[in-house]
Amino acid sequence: MSLARSRATSLMSWGLWSLRVGIESVGLIWLVVVLLTVAVSMAASSFNAAAALSAGEALRAGTALWGLGFGGMVTSSYADQGTLSLPLLGLTLAQVGWTWNCVRRARPSRPAAGAAIVVAAIVVAVLACLTGPKGLETWPAVGGIAVITGGVVGIRLQRAGNGWPALTGWWDARPHWVGPALSLAYGAARALALLSVLVVAAAVFTGAGRVSVLHDSLAGGGIIAMSGLVLLQTGWVPTLLVWACSWLIGAGFSVGTGTVFAPDRVVAGPVPTLPLLGLLPTAPLSTVGLWLPLVVTAGAMVAAWRRRAVLNALRVRYAVSAAGLAALVVAGGVGLLCVAASGSVGPGRMTDVGPQVLYTVILVFVEVGVGLAAMAVLAHPYTRAWARGTLPESVLPAAYRRRDAAADEDVDEQDGRAERR
Repeated sequence: MSLARSRATSLMSWGLWSLRVGIESVGLIWLVVVLLTVAVSMAASSFNAAAALSAGEALRAGTALWGLGFGGMVTSSYADQGTLSLPLLGLTLAQVGWTWNCVRRARPSRPAAGAAIVVAAIVVAVLACLTGPKGLETWPAVGGIAVITGGVVGIRLQRAGNGWPALTGWWDARPHWVGPALSLAYGAARALALLSVLVVAAAVFTGAGRVSVLHDSLAGGGIIAMSGLVLLQTGWVPTLLVWACSWLIGAGFSVGTGTVFAPDRVVAGPVPTLPLLGLLPTAPLSTVGLWLPLVVTAGAMVAAWRRRAVLNALRVRYAVSAAGLAALVVAGGVGLLCVAASGSVGPGRMTDVGPQVLYTVILVFVEVGVGLAAMAVLAHPYTRAWARGTLPESVLPAAYRRRDAAADEDVDEQDGRAERR
C-alpha cells in the first residue's frame, strides 16, 4: 500500500508540474500579447474614438495576433482588405525560448512526463483560440504550439538521456563523419546569419528615412501607440532577416505577385504602408549583384577553416562527405525558414509575399557546399603533402608508385610472412 501510494504521489507530482509548465509556456506569451493589444487599443481610442475597440474586440484582436506567430491568420471584416498571414517569427522565437526555459526547469525524467507537457500546452492553446475571432483562422496556432513544445521536449529528453532508446541507438550507430558534418553546418549557418544581419544593417542605413516617414504616418501620436507599432514590427524582424538571406544568396524575394527583389534585378510595385517595407531595395546592384553570392561561398570557406582540425582528422573522402551533408542541412534549414517567412499581407497580388523557396534552397546548397568542400580538400594534410610531392608511396595508387618502391613493399610483405611462420 505504501509503495502504491508513493507511486500515485509521484505520478500526481509530475503530472501537476507538467500542467504548470504547459500553462506557463503558452499562457504567459498569449497574455502578454493580449495585454499589449488592449493597451494600444485604449491609447488609440483617445486620439480616434471612431477607431476604438471594445474590450472584447481588443481581446479577439490580440488572440489573432498571437496566432499569427504560429500559423494563424488575421482576417479583416472588409473583403477588400484581404488576409494577413505573414508569420510573426519574432513571436515564434520568443515562444521557443520561453518554452525551452520552462522545460529546462521542469526536467522531465521520462517520455510520459514530456507527453503530459505537450498535452497541457495544446489544451492551453485551444483555450486561447476560443477567445479569438470566429472562424478557423486562429486554430492552426494549436498545431504550431504542439510542434514547438514537442520539439523542445524531445530535444531536452534526448540530451538528458531520458529519451527514446531506438533513437539513441540510431544516433550511436551514425557514421563517424556525421558529427563533423553537423559542426560544419553550425559554423556555416552562423556565417550565413551574420552576413544576413550585415545586409539588413546596410538596408537600415540606406532606407531609414523611408521607414521613419511610414512610421510617423501610422503611429498617429501617443507613446503607447508608437511602442505598439514598434513591437509589431519587431515581430517581423526575423522574417526580414530571412528575406535578406534569400536576397544575398541571389534568389531574391517578392512582395506582391510579379515583383522581384534580388541583387541583380529589382521589379517593384505598390506595397502596404508597413514601415519595415521602407527597407526594400529600390535599385539593383548592376554587375556587383552577379558576384555578390560569392560572399556566401567565402563565408562557408571561413567556417570550414575554423573547423579544419575536425576535418583534418578525417580521410579526404569523409571530409568531403561531411561538407556535402553540412550543405544539405543548411539548405534544408534555410528552406524551412523561407517557408515560415512567406504569407500574404493583403488581397489580390499581395497574397504572394516571401522568398523564392526552391531557388533559394538550390543556391544555398551549391554556394555553401562549394565553399565547405573546397576548404575541406584544400586544407587537408593529404592535399598539402600531395602538392609538395611528399606523399608516402604506400598511400599512392599502384599505377603511380615507383617500381623500386613497389619491389621494396613486396620484400617487406614476404619478410612479414616469414616472421609469422
